[in-house]
Amino acid sequence: MDAAEIDRNLGHLRDTVAVISTNLVDLETDAGRTRLDQSPLSGATEARWAEAKRDLTYLWQWFTQLNDVLEKAVDLRGTKPRLDAEPIKQLEWLINGPSIELSTADIPLAERGLFGPAETTIRCSPPQLLERMRTAFDRVVAVISECSRRWGALDARLLPLTDQLAEARRLADTVGETHRPELDRAQAQLDQLQRAVMSDPLAASADIVDSIAGTVGAATDELRRLVQLRDNLAIRVGEARALMAELRTTTAAAADARAVALSKIANPAVIDPRPVADGVEAELASVSSMSAQGDWRAAGNLLVQWTTRCRDALGEAQRALAANRAPVATRNELRGRLDAYRAKAYRLGLLEDPAVAGLYARAQEALFTAPTDLEKAEQLLRRYQQALTGPASREVTT
Repeated sequence: MDAAEIDRNLGHLRDTVAVISTNLVDLETDAGRTRLDQSPLSGATEARWAEAKRDLTYLWQWFTQLNDVLEKAVDLRGTKPRLDAEPIKQLEWLINGPSIELSTADIPLAERGLFGPAETTIRCSPPQLLERMRTAFDRVVAVISECSRRWGALDARLLPLTDQLAEARRLADTVGETHRPELDRAQAQLDQLQRAVMSDPLAASADIVDSIAGTVGAATDELRRLVQLRDNLAIRVGEARALMAELRTTTAAAADARAVALSKIANPAVIDPRPVADGVEAELASVSSMSAQGDWRAAGNLLVQWTTRCRDALGEAQRALAANRAPVATRNELRGRLDAYRAKAYRLGLLEDPAVAGLYARAQEALFTAPTDLEKAEQLLRRYQQALTGPASREVTT
């Protein structure tokens, strides 16, 4: 090895030491490393970080030793353009020889001979030390990176969940349900998980996050519906009163239509509408009373039940009204058809035909005499229609 090669090796070692210095300083200020130092670690994370911190201690110790060797080599090299054999030999030993004493370590008893020493000195060359440092640095970075990754992944799920739980509790407070058991359980589970994540991210599991999120989500949806109910209850009560008025009106109309059908139609197929149940208004008033007392859940449940029953009753009343109006509507439809057939008889010049006129008179009497027998009237109307289709069909039966 000549002076030129010595200079190249020294330059490479100087550059390497500068890079190591920068990386070690960056490692000292890394956010993940700071969090590991400041967190109350436990379990697997505590054990891994303890090993990594020992590596960090060695790294700084080895860096100091490496820098010392570099300084000695630079001083020995000096600025002479040429070097004698002895300085070159010393420099070669410093740069590539076992010039660094790493540590004095105890030798395990099983590895000693009877006359062997209890301690030994480990020495290595700068290139060998650099390999040790690279391995130790990678181990430290791996622990910090894995913990940071785990923290990042868990925080990304826990922080939004914390906000969602806070929102659910805020909604619960606004409707007077401060202590909801499912939210209390979710809070306890979340607190426990956050402590586990803080102290042992390498072992913490986010499996329970989905369960907590499901509980909080369901409670939040229910509370939002409750808040909406509270805010819209006055409108919904007004709609309920309109529904009740429609029920009363429809029930009365169905009863009136039944009475008309019974008076004008013989044996009509009518329905006796069910009277509006007693206490309907009182039950609706209870909804308003509950809401005034802040019992939104009970008020909402009662209003839903009341509305369902009222709509069912309205449906029955509407069916009764339609059924009770049908007989008179059928009679009126038959009357209209009779007028249409008479107009046809006029166009055919059959108004004065005795047979046709007789059929018309009998159908008219059946349809305009109360109570009307719809079946008989329809038969007479059909015969009148048939009489208008041709001479062969105009016989009058007496």
